[in-house]
Amino acid sequence: MATVFSAHDTLLDRKVAIKLLQRRKDASGVLHARFDRGARAEAKIVHPNVVSVHDLGEMDDGRPYVVMDYVEGQPLSELIDGTALSSERVAAIGVGIARALAAAHVLGIFHRDVKPANVIIDRQGIPHLMDFGLARELWDEDPDITTPGLLLGTANYIAPEQARYGAASSAADLYALGALLYHALTGALPFDGEGALDVTLRRFEEDPPDVRDVARAADPDLAAVIHALLERDPVERPWEAAAIAERLADIAARLRATRTAGDDSPL
Repeated sequence: MATVFSAHDTLLDRKVAIKLLQRRKDASGVLHARFDRGARAEAKIVHPNVVSVHDLGEMDDGRPYVVMDYVEGQPLSELIDGTALSSERVAAIGVGIARALAAAHVLGIFHRDVKPANVIIDRQGIPHLMDFGLARELWDEDPDITTPGLLLGTANYIAPEQARYGAASSAADLYALGALLYHALTGALPFDGEGALDVTLRRFEEDPPDVRDVARAADPDLAAVIHALLERDPVERPWEAAAIAERLADIAARLRATRTAGDDSPL
């Protein structure tokens, strides 16, 4: 949807990132409006685990751009491409993302596209949530900026109720967090199939394979949190991102203490 450039802010003498919409022509206005709404939502959230938005504008040809923090790091999608992370590292990454979601949710903002490609891990290992292009605000009465029949979200991580109804809620964001953590911990997607529709439909009829069947070394408490987040019924799923962040922080601290007491192996 967009190209991201590194740039120098001459006024404040700092490095920034500029995200520019790729399409010069957007006859329906959908991409432009979604880009604008996402940037405005993200700009409201001030949190160390959220990429900050500094400015929004348009090029002479009408393409919108947004100026953001420049984060030195790597997308989580690249970090877990073909590999699985340790329980300690997954729990620590989960803490940061859950805290970012808690900061958004308290403002009535729901991300609706939590996935590894939308998380940057900086050089200190801190996760930063970004790209609120599908964000929905609790009080927003405008219809979704989309095309009829278009799935809002990403098939591998989307909550069942969001896939079916386009529902925006903290529980739907936390389902996506659970899918992300499942992928990071096991190296496998919770649901797979032939195409986005097949993948999406599976979550209505099946539960994902048990984490510990896929990754036998996975911490049982972390696995339990992930499966709680992946409950098909949102009523049975956690709703409070802050509570999930605390639970993951406890798990990460225990695993870190166990590792440092036992040996000097890396995360």
